[in-house]
Amino acid sequence: MLVTGAGGGVGEGVIKALRMIGDLEIAIVAADMSPWAAGLYAGDVARLIPRASAPDYADAVIRLCREERIDYYLPGTDVELSVCAAQAHRIESECGAHVVIASPAAVRIADDKRETARFLENHGLAFPRTFVRDEWRTGALPFPFVVKPRIGCRSIGLEVVRDQAQLERALARPDEIVLQEHLGSDESEFTCTVVLCRGEPSTVAVLQRWLRAGDTYRVVPHRDERIERYVLAAARALGTNGSCNFQLRLDVGEPKLFEINARFSGTTPLCAELGFNPVESYLKRHRGLAYQGALRTDAVVLRHWAELVVPRAAFDELAQSGHTTPAGVERRCL
Repeated sequence: MLVTGAGGGVGEGVIKALRMIGDLEIAIVAADMSPWAAGLYAGDVARLIPRASAPDYADAVIRLCREERIDYYLPGTDVELSVCAAQAHRIESECGAHVVIASPAAVRIADDKRETARFLENHGLAFPRTFVRDEWRTGALPFPFVVKPRIGCRSIGLEVVRDQAQLERALARPDEIVLQEHLGSDESEFTCTVVLCRGEPSTVAVLQRWLRAGDTYRVVPHRDERIERYVLAAARALGTNGSCNFQLRLDVGEPKLFEINARFSGTTPLCAELGFNPVESYLKRHRGLAYQGALRTDAVVLRHWAELVVPRAAFDELAQSGHTTPAGVERRCL
């Protein structure tokens, strides 16, 4: 298994979920552009690769997959999704690794907040009213409403606009923005995961979540048929492959999506701890094996920092050669 973006929350989460699969033989090759990425040292092999924007990124991935005899490639960063989706067929044909990625069209819809809203509207699904700068007309949305980057992640650049003066400053921002209806409240926000394999969806994992610095740090699992039906309809319409993350709020009791991530979510290990492992769901079904995981609702999950003590020899070898087999790594946990 190749997991890229091993220094980020998604990559680390995928590695954790892989480690929780007890009845498959799995060797993990963790890859990142920096030797400082903690997740590299949680794999069986650590490799350095170029940044996703580098012109030779796909070539480097293909070379790595050949050298390590990779069966599955699970991309773990937002920035590589469009490249990975566009190059998936080439990667698979040249090295035989199955790329767990959505289609280029699905990735484009998920990446672009305006396209996400248009997609929902076109498929008859509830959506937040959303405008790009050129579409904006005075009074199009009542205060307060949300301004955020048209393409972005982790709530970076998001602001709640409450008056005209703040709106004028937001409209003067140099980045490409969307202006979007403010939905519900923080207490009505959910992050949902569904895994599609050969067009067939898994169960929908629904987590009420709270954010800190753009990342989920505590969740409460829920069973809610309204949300499950809505997310399942969106997933089928998007036609994605692999795990897909849907973020929504209840607005006067109605679920409305405001973000889609066409990849494994940062909450993947949280789902796995609660009994539904998205990575296991995909791998087993793709290999023709049964998977019966289900989200338990009698617990909550709290996130915390943990420490990883890496032998200097392993760090130096990786930094200098781009390759190491981690050994002697010590993990710290509460």
